[in-house]
Amino acid sequence: MFAKISKKGQITLPAEVRKLLNLHPGARVRFVVEKDAARILPVEGGIEALKGAVKVSAPQDFKAARHKAMEERSREKSARTRR
Repeated sequence: MFAKISKKGQITLPAEVRKLLNLHPGARVRFVVEKDAARILPVEGGIEALKGAVKVSAPQDFKAARHKAMEERSREKSARTRR
């Protein structure tokens, strides 16, 4: 099988390869370079696979949670530098 590299460095994986690796639009792949060859491996899981894995009791305000975590991290760093 062959594929042509576009001006942007992109290739289209042949349908046979996509079927063999069970790749669908939006799927992620990993390239493993070994000497003079490269392998394409499907990336399984990722953050998307965890969606819905944890039940929450109420909607979450992720901006507030991120802000709180950043403040805590800042306080931890400040405490270490004062020592």
